[in-house]
Amino acid sequence: MLEPLPLLVAAGLPFLAVAATGFARIAVVLGLLRGGIGLPAALPAPVIWGFAGVLAAAVFAPVAAEIDAALPPGPLDPALLAERGWPILERFLIARTPPETAAAVLEALGGAPSPPGRVVAFLVGELDAAFRLGLWLLAPFLVIDLLMAHALLALGFDRLRPEAVALPLKLGLFVAADGWLLLVGRLAGGA
Repeated sequence: MLEPLPLLVAAGLPFLAVAATGFARIAVVLGLLRGGIGLPAALPAPVIWGFAGVLAAAVFAPVAAEIDAALPPGPLDPALLAERGWPILERFLIARTPPETAAAVLEALGGAPSPPGRVVAFLVGELDAAFRLGLWLLAPFLVIDLLMAHALLALGFDRLRPEAVALPLKLGLFVAADGWLLLVGRLAGGA
């Protein structure tokens, strides 16, 4: 007969990998980048998920190593994992959750800090940070789109799509500004 606790832990690990690491923030920002460029095929969904997974794993690796070091060698005991691993994960979540976000979420959930409350507060903070970073990322692309639309109308090319003309300029701006390095630095620093 299967014991329910190991199954519960095994079923919850993918959820925690998304909700309690920087994965959600990274995936949302990359999705916004894809939309801002205006060519979804330039950054396919599998690339976004793979990039988000690898970067989140790299950022979370020290926490995972600390949890692993807290566990004895041998078969994984889910109860021991929860007992020794949660305080380490909770420290990570608290350190990366804005205090005002944590307070608001914990108050909305009943006031008492609990593991689900900590994860929800962390995830809300990550989504807020992702949208803020997305706004910073998309503003130059919006300016390029508006300038191209205005220039094409002024030149009488009203049948030419502004997105087609703006795409090379957006990519050029992103590459010239070392966009990938800046983006990875911002995502890894706060993810």
